[in-house]
Amino acid sequence: MARISQEQLAPKEKIRACEWFEQSTDLGQEDGVTRVQRVKYAVQGELHDDFVLEELRVDVARTVKECLALIDELNKYGHSMERSLDIPEKTEDLEAIRALGTFDQLSELIQERHDSLLSNAADATNEYMSLDCVLYNEANEQLDRLSAHVSDGDVHLDSLSILSLDPDRIFYQGRGRVYARLRYESDLDAAMYKGDAIYDIYPFECSFQSDTGGLKEPTFVQGSMKINTDSFSDDGQD
Repeated sequence: MARISQEQLAPKEKIRACEWFEQSTDLGQEDGVTRVQRVKYAVQGELHDDFVLEELRVDVARTVKECLALIDELNKYGHSMERSLDIPEKTEDLEAIRALGTFDQLSELIQERHDSLLSNAADATNEYMSLDCVLYNEANEQLDRLSAHVSDGDVHLDSLSILSLDPDRIFYQGRGRVYARLRYESDLDAAMYKGDAIYDIYPFECSFQSDTGGLKEPTFVQGSMKINTDSFSDDGQD
């Protein structure tokens, strides 16, 4: 069971394609993928070791040791049950429950550390975010179709999460809110701040990307902002 799970989380062909992969001569040329490499891939994927350790400050080696200890524990249960075909049924059930519990621990540990790595990358990148002007201009372009003038709007990026990553590039999804003032007036009235206006808050999603050569301000992906303006045409009926 653990072997099948590892193969799904860390396929051999993807591990072999990693920059950090080293062929294990002990396992032969046809295979060459170790348990250590499987666990490492499940946690950090294809990311370079230096980026993970120095930029994200994630100690994958420690996680690998913890996972290998749980895998060894699982193997003990398997070998014990193979050697003890005549053990009492109650003992057999207890061993199976313990084995499943250990397997759950292993799965949860790998998922927790992988999620932590992604969270660290998103948090670290968020510190470099200063794209308010870019987001504001992008929002104004989209909201222009709702009114003659858009002004006094603030754009807040509320969250940043990782969509995908590869050895050289990280792709992010941003979510936030646009505080818009939609104005309906002539150019003259607009200059004098006269005329009708609608105030509303619209949620949006957008995409960013950055390279893994060092955490810095990501680049906004042009055309990726999607503003939900359903409330503009909402007639108040269910």
